[in-house]
Amino acid sequence: MFNRYWRDYPWFLQLVLFGLMAFTLVSFSGLILHMLMPSMTGYSVATILAMTAESSDKLKSAFLWTQGISSVFGFMLPPLLFAYLSHPRVKPYLGLKAPQQPLHILLAVFMMLGAMPVLMELASVLKELIPGSRNNAAQNRIEAITEALLDIKTPAQLVQVLIVMALIPAIGEELFFRGVLFRFAHQRTARIVLPMIITSVLFGAVHGTPFNFLSISIAGVLLCVIYYWSGSLLTGMIAHFVYNGTQIYIYYLSKENAVMKEIAKTNQLPVSIVLTGAVVFLVALFAFWKTRKPLPQDWSANFSKEELAQQTEA
Repeated sequence: MFNRYWRDYPWFLQLVLFGLMAFTLVSFSGLILHMLMPSMTGYSVATILAMTAESSDKLKSAFLWTQGISSVFGFMLPPLLFAYLSHPRVKPYLGLKAPQQPLHILLAVFMMLGAMPVLMELASVLKELIPGSRNNAAQNRIEAITEALLDIKTPAQLVQVLIVMALIPAIGEELFFRGVLFRFAHQRTARIVLPMIITSVLFGAVHGTPFNFLSISIAGVLLCVIYYWSGSLLTGMIAHFVYNGTQIYIYYLSKENAVMKEIAKTNQLPVSIVLTGAVVFLVALFAFWKTRKPLPQDWSANFSKEELAQQTEA
């Protein structure tokens, strides 16, 4: 019986297989959505995707869960299935272990929370500088969808939005970008900086519009650093969730506060908040660096030293 793990294949073939797996699962999710959503929600997929701020809460919920299902099939399932087919030890392959220093979880959270106002301000500045960003139809559509989904009226809706827009992306995207693609990139170079940059540029490209591509890519670099310094992808997942969830919660609270509402809408923060965030970020970054327990030099290898020795002896 043919039972080889995919780690036996050349690097490029493994990367192609991962890409094909992601594409297949995304296509399959589209088929499932077209078959099930009309009976589950009463709306066709076309109607769901045409959702606007004026749509009913029911239609907004259908759109939200359509996005959630797409995210699960696009980002969460491909790395899990790929790791299962590629390596006999799935959790170590994906970095799914507790950090050696529990303090790293707290430091990672403060790093991302401190960076958040700085990155929001950077995105706001670039939006002003990039020609046509305010009149870009695609960008305006993304902002309209986001605003509609964040029109949260009840705690139950808040939980729903946190699950779909914060928790699922935090798990899936860390598995996809840091768990698999970061590992692939590191296999081609002994240095760590270039794999961080490559992975984060892809992370920003998937999420980004012209004005927020840079800020999202920088956030991706920070998440790579968190994974590398803590040795645990779980640390990055928690920090990623807090980063996304905090923005959602602030938007939720801003409905009762005119000043916060304007800040949430424009992303233009008071200088004091940006400077405070920068200080928090730098202090947390320094503390993280001083206590770092980085991944071993050969962390991305498909075979351990013991396995390679056994192969040589055989």
